[in-house]
Order: sequence, then C-alpha cells, then structure tokens
Amino acid sequence: MKKIFALIAFVTLASSASFAQTANLNITLTDVLSFSVTQPAALTVNFDNETKYSNGITALATDHISVVSSKGYVVKAIAGTITGTAALTPGSVKLTSTIGTTNAGNTAGITYGSAVTLPASGGTAATIVTATSSSWSGANSTNKFNVSYLIGENGAYAGKATGVNVIPVVYTVTQP
Repeated sequence: MKKIFALIAFVTLASSASFAQTANLNITLTDVLSFSVTQPAALTVNFDNETKYSNGITALATDHISVVSSKGYVVKAIAGTITGTAALTPGSVKLTSTIGTTNAGNTAGITYGSAVTLPASGGTAATIVTATSSSWSGANSTNKFNVSYLIGENGAYAGKATGVNVIPVVYTVTQP
C-alpha cells in the first residue's frame, strides 16, 4: 500500500510541472495639461451709482477656470486689447483666486493669488494660481477655481466717458 501511495505521489508531482516566462509591459508617461475658462454673466457690471464709483464692484466667477495637469502648474492672467470710449486701464482690475465651488481635484500644494493687479497687454502676466502637484485626486482629474474680480475701486472710473467698455482677461497655464 505504501508503494502505491508513493507511486501516486510521484506521478502527481511529475505531472504538475510549471513554467514561467516574462512579458514586458512598456508604459510611457507624458505630461498632460489642459484648461478652460467659462464666461459667466456675472462679469457684466454697471457703474450706476456713487457707491459703485467709490468702492468699485466685485464680480465673482464661480468655477471660472478648470485645469487638468499631470504635474504642478501655474495659471497667469494679463489684459487683452481694451475696447470702449472710456480708456480704462487694466490696473483698475484686481483678481483673487480661490478653490472652485464644485472642485473635486487635488488641493494639496496650491497657492492662490489675492488682489493681484491685472497687468497691461505687453507686460508680464500676473500669477493667480500656483500648484506644486498634479490636479488628480483619485479618479477626478480637474481642479476648478473661482475668480473674484474687483473692478474700478477708489473712484478709478469717475470722470470717464460713459458707454460700454471691455477689458479682456487672457489666461494662460503652464507647467514649470
């Protein structure tokens, strides 16, 4: 009986041979960077009373900027070509960024700009967001940012020609 059991054990071990081979899985990582800027209705403001001319108007654009980046990034702003009869200056606009209302992206390592003066076209763009890490937070890839615009404080627009004027804000995002 012992011989039969030993023979069965030997046959079982001999028939369960295993082999191993290696297959390489080549993975190439490249930098990902994209962003978008929404145009909310809140960015149309009317200077129609003394308080607004004296204090300026704050317009909040929620979830205004969306960024997807596989590593740290910087969001900058500069004025575009200003139109209108009042000859407004970009320096009359200040930007403050905060984390977006519906943000679900990574918030670690983000620095926000506060009361950053909008530079004139042709100048050096002002930094309004600096992130040292990727925008990914698990499966969510997008960081969203609110931007608060303080427009025309301290009587900056008093005495200017009336009418519609536009100060375009040109945003850029780069990876350092």
